[in-house]
Amino acid sequence: MQHTFSAIPTNIYIDHNCWAGGVMLIRELLAVAGTLNAREPDLVAAAMFDVALVGPTMQPVRSFTGPALLPERSLRNARPADVLVLPSFYGEVPASPSLLRWIVRHYEAGGCILASASGVRLLANTGLLDGRDATCNLADRRAIAAARPAVRLSPQSPLIVDGRLITAASITPTIDACAHLVKRFHGEKAALKFARYANSARQLADVGHAAGQQEHGDSRVLAAQRYIEQHSCAGITPDDVARHVAMSQRNLARRFGAALSVTPVQYILQCRIEQAKRLLARPNVSLRRAAIETGFSDEAVFRRAFKQVARQTPSAWRELLSS
Repeated sequence: MQHTFSAIPTNIYIDHNCWAGGVMLIRELLAVAGTLNAREPDLVAAAMFDVALVGPTMQPVRSFTGPALLPERSLRNARPADVLVLPSFYGEVPASPSLLRWIVRHYEAGGCILASASGVRLLANTGLLDGRDATCNLADRRAIAAARPAVRLSPQSPLIVDGRLITAASITPTIDACAHLVKRFHGEKAALKFARYANSARQLADVGHAAGQQEHGDSRVLAAQRYIEQHSCAGITPDDVARHVAMSQRNLARRFGAALSVTPVQYILQCRIEQAKRLLARPNVSLRRAAIETGFSDEAVFRRAFKQVARQTPSAWRELLSS
């Protein structure tokens, strides 16, 4: 099958005491995403992401269990990239001024950053998370809160996407984060194929759908978005959302419209249909089950709502995935 992807330049930073398993897991997940969609085993021809391991120098770095990792580039000669991955480290995270400046330059140039587990601590040390939403490993919560109190931490959330900053609390949501990167750069169909293969725990739930709508800077709307994304299929109403964020329905609707150009009702429906898409990506899920699990009273109502939001029928969506 002809390769139709543009490989996204991606840097994974490695340093002493990084978790080698996490580094290679991310690298190989991004590689397999390409082979799944190109339907061929040639990693170069199928590449969706052009990944390079970047070290402080070109000298081997010792992972925390002992095996050495070999940098392919150094901070000095690292190429510009669209994605930067900060993996987990054991104990203290790297903190050299040159590294922190390099991370900040990547972001200021328009790059996306994925930080996994204690890699979130490294990202926080740059100041980029100040005033932003992020998750972290519970073991790192106190350290981040003490050093960077302006970070809005939600360690109970496995994965948080705040614009171009992606934070994963542990390894399982890092798999979900890779699915999000596939969706961000190569589209939903490719991401769903990847999520099915990788057994992504949430099948893209709570990530990706609103990620492009989280740079508006209204923290109350962001809190409402997150609440809706987590509870949209449980029969919530705009009144429930307004109470959750301590606002009136009228004020919530006004700020939603200003930030997202949709109403809370429309956003709830969009989230329900996104969840329905994820359910329909699984071959053993019937339309009736998808309707029930996303809170619709019957299949007819579900079909109408799906077509209204997705601009196609549920059956057409399923055929697109299998094509």
